[in-house]
Amino acid sequence: MLGCLAIIFLPILLDGEGVSPPEMNIVIPNAPSFPEPLALEPERPVILSDTDDLRIDTESEVEVLVVDAIPVDISEIEQNTSQQFPELDANGLPQAWSVRMGLFGDRANAEALIAELLDQGYRAYSDLLSTSQGELTAVLVGPVVTPAEAETLRNELSRAFNLEALIVDFNIDDANQ
Repeated sequence: MLGCLAIIFLPILLDGEGVSPPEMNIVIPNAPSFPEPLALEPERPVILSDTDDLRIDTESEVEVLVVDAIPVDISEIEQNTSQQFPELDANGLPQAWSVRMGLFGDRANAEALIAELLDQGYRAYSDLLSTSQGELTAVLVGPVVTPAEAETLRNELSRAFNLEALIVDFNIDDANQ
């Protein structure tokens, strides 16, 4: 009998109707107030030429001071400017020169010379040349934009490295920087 009563009353107690969840107090704050955006009216900038504020005084006299000219030898200027600016080739591109330090069959020897030149502050690079002896690696320094600079650089490198350097045309297409 007790079992029958348990079967009848147990589902009534466990169905959840008699149990209520705890009451939750949730406080939601009011939405923040944002300041009103400033309503700026666009203004046209004041241009002085549009107003009468700009007045040119045409009645005042301006004093001009004349100085005697200093005589200058034009041939000396022409000679110096021709050495300072690069010449243009047939394509209208600046012509430049490099100093070739030597041709090497062994790439390691060429790279050793390039490393030594770079250590001493020279702009050195290599280029592969096809010759009757096969592929050779040329070690070059430069480029420079005037023949006078190329000659000075050649003399400096010849003395510093105790070898006969040559001045060659610099070609961008051939450079393997």
